[in-house]
Amino acid sequence: MKKASIFSKVATDLFWVQLFWAFGFLGIMLAIHVVKVVLAINSDNDIEVYFVSTFVAANIFMLVIGIISSYGLLPQYVSNGVTRKDYFKGATFAAVGLSIALPVITSIVSVIELFILKIFNMSTIFTTTFGERVNMEDDGIIAEIIQSIIIAPYVDPQSNWLLAIFIVILNLLTFYLLGWLIGSAFYRFGVIVGIVFIGVSIVLALLENALLSIGLELTVPDRFSSYDFSLPIAILGVVVIIFIVLWLIRQLTKRVAIKI
Repeated sequence: MKKASIFSKVATDLFWVQLFWAFGFLGIMLAIHVVKVVLAINSDNDIEVYFVSTFVAANIFMLVIGIISSYGLLPQYVSNGVTRKDYFKGATFAAVGLSIALPVITSIVSVIELFILKIFNMSTIFTTTFGERVNMEDDGIIAEIIQSIIIAPYVDPQSNWLLAIFIVILNLLTFYLLGWLIGSAFYRFGVIVGIVFIGVSIVLALLENALLSIGLELTVPDRFSSYDFSLPIAILGVVVIIFIVLWLIRQLTKRVAIKI
């Protein structure tokens, strides 16, 4: 098998395996969402569309999948003759594909959802807002970390679907890679170094959050309030963070001993 086709096969296999996991996750989220919609109809309360209701949980899901990539998938492929480099390249492409697939799927479901409810004149139950970003500087770094996950940078899909999907893609990919980074550190060096990389990942996640928040003109902590730049610059900064994380993952995995 040619070298180029090895990593492409790894990418394809990993994408479909992880997409299968994602379908399970999205199915559970859809079931919960349907129950919430029924309750909202009966109580005249507002509710977010499916795209938004999966927003927070999808970040956590991608973080977990990234960790699994190090502990479960890397040893399996390398022990079957795939080089660490081919695995790294394939897993990277799979992560990008998965990050694109999730918001696209939830967008399609949301469009169908809105269409069906409009037929029955019930689409007014959906709210156009999502959470409230507040300055949590006084509550400490822990509160800021929690907010960066729970209310990550967000664009209302009803105002700009394409931008909303793109921002979610960046968030999902960042969380996946940070999970992969943390898992790689624990797998290669153990608990102490792994904890250090948890700290590194938190810093990078907060930086990504701040960059997109500034670019989208959302609320940011006081220490970032003096910065002002456009969304393209913010996106460029996030892309740089993504490449830094990929470089760190590559350094951690290119000579890692496989544990049987």
